[in-house]
Amino acid sequence: MQENLYFLLLIILFSAVFNPAKSEIQTFKISSDPRPFILFEDFGFNSPGYISVSVSSVSIAAASSSVNPTKLSFMGCFYGPSPARQAMEQALLKDICIIGNPFVFPIFTFNERSKVLNKTILVTIPDLYFIFLVNCAKNSSISMTMNLQTYNINPSNGDPDYIDEQFANLPTTLSIFSFLYLVFLLTWSYYCNKNKQFLRKVHELMALLLFLRFLELVSHASSLHWIRQTGSPHVWKFLWLLVYFGRNILFIEVIMLIRAGWSLFRPNLHNDQRRAISITVSLQAIASSCFVLINGLGPSDRNYRLWTVTYYAVDFICCVIMTLPFSQSIDNLVITSKIEGKEAKKMVYKRAYENFALALCIYAGFTRLGMFLLRTITAYNLWCLSIALELTIELIFYSVVYSMFWPNERYDYVVLDQDRDEDPSSDAFSDFRLEF
Repeated sequence: MQENLYFLLLIILFSAVFNPAKSEIQTFKISSDPRPFILFEDFGFNSPGYISVSVSSVSIAAASSSVNPTKLSFMGCFYGPSPARQAMEQALLKDICIIGNPFVFPIFTFNERSKVLNKTILVTIPDLYFIFLVNCAKNSSISMTMNLQTYNINPSNGDPDYIDEQFANLPTTLSIFSFLYLVFLLTWSYYCNKNKQFLRKVHELMALLLFLRFLELVSHASSLHWIRQTGSPHVWKFLWLLVYFGRNILFIEVIMLIRAGWSLFRPNLHNDQRRAISITVSLQAIASSCFVLINGLGPSDRNYRLWTVTYYAVDFICCVIMTLPFSQSIDNLVITSKIEGKEAKKMVYKRAYENFALALCIYAGFTRLGMFLLRTITAYNLWCLSIALELTIELIFYSVVYSMFWPNERYDYVVLDQDRDEDPSSDAFSDFRLEF
């Protein structure tokens, strides 16, 4: 039963994750790999499109002293359109040989290796195609170096277009959102500079978060642009993944600090708050590392499924940690605060944090669970729209949160009681006041 559930989970992940938006010119080095099925990439073709494969340094090892030509005909590189997905899932999860399936077509088999090592396949039917290695010879392993190019033809000039046909508009979409974040950053910087007397450290971190989000989108769009033109992202992909890692860590940290009221409602953090932030940031570092490995190594890596499952599981745990303890945190903020004026003003802070908690829960639900399910059940040609939808939801969330906590004088100041478990050195903050 547990094995069947594991297979079901992997099938769902297979459907949701194998959706790259581009196709670089890639070189795969396989060393003594016994796997019966290795997915190299998937790519959306228009008409015409081409799959170009170049193979060298081929070595096949088997339990017997020699490999006969019959076995070699069951080993090679194949491709298949979207109807081949079900057969590929069976090959991926249950080690079933899919050679002979009506939707699986050969690029080459290893019994041809003495004749030709380079092949180019013309794709005339637009669809999502998968390129993969099949080894149906039991107790054998394959070593080889393979160069793979998948591209469409640009109708305007006849040059190769290495970006997935369904994601042709993604670089433009990313550029538009990067511009919106730049405007957002400039607006935030203006109000921070205008209200310096109300500026706190967390506002500076929020500005840095906007800058990293802008830089992430720019580097991702530039990566896709150069892939489209040359088949290589150059340094942009490395920059994108690096900034993605840093931005995700900072995002979690900013959300956790706002939730704890750091520099907004209290100058210091409790020990349990420090531990919660440390744990959440560490988990997000693991999830972001898995994302970098997924995009850097690709589905042909032996540990690809492990990275994928770990990424989704750990990222989901981070969202749970961010959202669950809100009611207690809100109550603590109200209980430990002394607000001058009417008692009703005391509830302004509680309402603000309740709205923040609601916004975070909606954001986490849409971007984690909602988008995961959407990409699992929607057609391939709607994936680009799902990315635009996710970017829109994220921008709305940023706008809502930043509008809640921008530096201004709308709230009265708060005098916080000193926590008993804090260091004596923090007594200097006993008269800490927040103007917000």
